[in-house]
Amino acid sequence: MRSGKRIKENYQLTNEDIEILKGLRPLMKEHRDQFADEFYALVTSHEEMAQFFPTDEKLAHHKMVLAGWFMRLFNGTYDEEYFRNLNHVGKIHVKINLEGHFVNTAMSKVRQFVIEVIDANIDSSKRENALIAVNKILDINLDVLTSSYRQAELKKYFLSYRLETTLINWMERFTHGLNLVLAIALAVVSIAVVALFIHDVASLFTSDSVETSVVAALGSLLIIWMMIELLDTEVSHLKGKKIPIKLFVGVVIVAFIRKVLIATLQHQDILEYASRVGTLLILGIVYWLVTKADRE
Repeated sequence: MRSGKRIKENYQLTNEDIEILKGLRPLMKEHRDQFADEFYALVTSHEEMAQFFPTDEKLAHHKMVLAGWFMRLFNGTYDEEYFRNLNHVGKIHVKINLEGHFVNTAMSKVRQFVIEVIDANIDSSKRENALIAVNKILDINLDVLTSSYRQAELKKYFLSYRLETTLINWMERFTHGLNLVLAIALAVVSIAVVALFIHDVASLFTSDSVETSVVAALGSLLIIWMMIELLDTEVSHLKGKKIPIKLFVGVVIVAFIRKVLIATLQHQDILEYASRVGTLLILGIVYWLVTKADRE
């Protein structure tokens, strides 16, 4: 199932739209019972749909469930749980063999009712924005509900659908577990690097070569910075964000800077030293290009 965040981005459901929907809630609450009555008057007029409500008790129960769904349209809370519930409702529709045509018909009735309420009660200066926000949330609901029908169609054509789904879910969990292990490993290595830095700083007061100790401390400090960036990126990745390519270039740059610092004390061959500086320059250009590409 697609994430709720991605769905909202696809339909451009903004914070302004959400505030408008929340503002409509008191008005829609006044018309909630009227909506449920009109909706089920339509439902029971179709023989194919009326068969799902053989008793008055079942009809009353579904009226209550529908009224709850109707009010959640205007809750302003459209998180992952909201979309999971919608997806669950769609799967139930498929399970009871309700034709997708009737889902679209029902949503058309909902849209018509809400538009009529807005036209009759909302000032003309606010009406257009209210209709835009309502159409977005109804389109989102229709998309998620009908996605279950698309999944059911896929099952007909792909015999290995369940196996593939199981494998994909398992691999996603396994990958997430590996990312957790990597984050823990980075934390352990970071602690070791901090200990190395403390040791290098302490050697400033005990070593005969202060210059060497300073360079070593600077090198350790660069590694700490590198570990902070890696840890921060890994935590962001666990939260669902992408890993920027420039991070890896930055890590290589830090490693080369440390080598160049050490080379200044070892009095290495000038050509070898120049090659490292040249490599560092090229890496800097690559980092700039990658950063520029990310911004664009």
